[in-house]
Amino acid sequence: MHVSLSDIDVKQRIYCNRSLNMRNIKAIGLDMDYTMALYKPEEFEVLAYQETLKKLVNIGYPESMLSWTFDTDYMIRGLAIDKQRGNIIKLDRHRYVKVAYHGFRELSREERRSLYDASLIQSYEEPDYALIDTLFTLADAYLFAQLIDLKEKHPKEISKTPMEIYRDVRHAIDLCHRDGSIKHKVAQNPSLFIQRDPRLRETLLRLRQSGRKVFVVTNSLWDYTHVVMNYIFGNDTRQLTLDWTECFDVIVTGAAKPSFFMSPNPLYEVNPDTGLLKNTDGILNPDSKIFQGGNFKQLHDRLGVNSGPEILYVGDHIYGDILRSKKELGWRTMLVVNELESELNALVRFKDEFRRYEELLEIKDGLDDELQRLQLELESPKIAHTGKAKTNQAQQISQIQSSLTSIAKKRDSTREALRKSMKRYHQNFHPVWGQLMKTGHQNSRFAAQVENYACLYTSKLTNLVNYSPNFSFRSTRDFMPHDFLHD
Repeated sequence: MHVSLSDIDVKQRIYCNRSLNMRNIKAIGLDMDYTMALYKPEEFEVLAYQETLKKLVNIGYPESMLSWTFDTDYMIRGLAIDKQRGNIIKLDRHRYVKVAYHGFRELSREERRSLYDASLIQSYEEPDYALIDTLFTLADAYLFAQLIDLKEKHPKEISKTPMEIYRDVRHAIDLCHRDGSIKHKVAQNPSLFIQRDPRLRETLLRLRQSGRKVFVVTNSLWDYTHVVMNYIFGNDTRQLTLDWTECFDVIVTGAAKPSFFMSPNPLYEVNPDTGLLKNTDGILNPDSKIFQGGNFKQLHDRLGVNSGPEILYVGDHIYGDILRSKKELGWRTMLVVNELESELNALVRFKDEFRRYEELLEIKDGLDDELQRLQLELESPKIAHTGKAKTNQAQQISQIQSSLTSIAKKRDSTREALRKSMKRYHQNFHPVWGQLMKTGHQNSRFAAQVENYACLYTSKLTNLVNYSPNFSFRSTRDFMPHDFLHD
């Protein structure tokens, strides 16, 4: 089957960072949440947010918080929470902080640079920072910003430090997921919280018909997985069936990723009718295919694969799904970036504005080059030792200095216009944080992680159906700055 990329809508394409020939893939693994099950943020994340508010009030936070609301569009992936200072920041691929907010107040350039000076070595990792690298954590960031804002405006209402506030928020959200506050309500009415992808079954069947093993590795436990999978595979009744399991060769629930990729966790067989667990003691029933826990070695044995590169794993969590499976096991990876569709729409819609930005950048670079030339001319020994009269030398120096002043003024005004143009362009993507994959004109830290750890990335798992199961994905050529000299 020949596939021409020009025939596939840009929003439904799979983008390649690292060449991957699907003929070499023997098994394809899938995460469930935000990969196969597409949650509706305006319902699911709001539910998580509201349940978290209740738990925070129960441990002493102001009761007035119960009237707060969650703007599901405010935060984006790829941000970092500075737990010590109470800030939320966006970094570029070189780890320079380009945007920073304290609560909902944007820090000035001077404030930002004084806190995150490039000369200070900062890892921007745990324990002082928390990365917003999955859609599940957007509510964490928003609620943290609200609490910091409240602390700044009404310090008597919250006396805790930003670090303590973050710990309370994180603990409350984790508790919501553990005690069933969220998942019980989703299980009662999946259609309210989950959007089906009509191409899911077709995608999985095509992969299996091509001879690949298809498996699930999810952190969700069996009871919740069973409900969600029934719904996304079209079962609208309250009577759960095992029909959906026929699409998979192995199903691992309660995987505790990323520990699954690194630690020898105990493996249990799941009785799909009762949900009860049976200790395997390392001996697997050949007729069983539903498990809880375990680790990658047992999965490899079950799938009959000899090495990590024979597996393609598809997930939405850059750390839990992609980074660890890639670094620890050498699995090939595909990251699902649900937000990519809106990013691609904006790229197409505002391409003329981007061209205007590039024109300003070219003008600014030309002025910089001219300033450099004049500065070298001013410092040239020829001016001081030309043999001409001192008056001629003075005139020559005066002319160069006048030109330097004039061009520097043009350069500065162009630079300011460029700054405003870049800000307007980014606000087309998001009014606060800008383009997901860019920070200024550099790739964002999130984009750098995608590039480093995701062999492929796409907006939906089911975009695989647009390609032959044996398609050879080819990455673009890598470029260094000097490679462009031939242009």
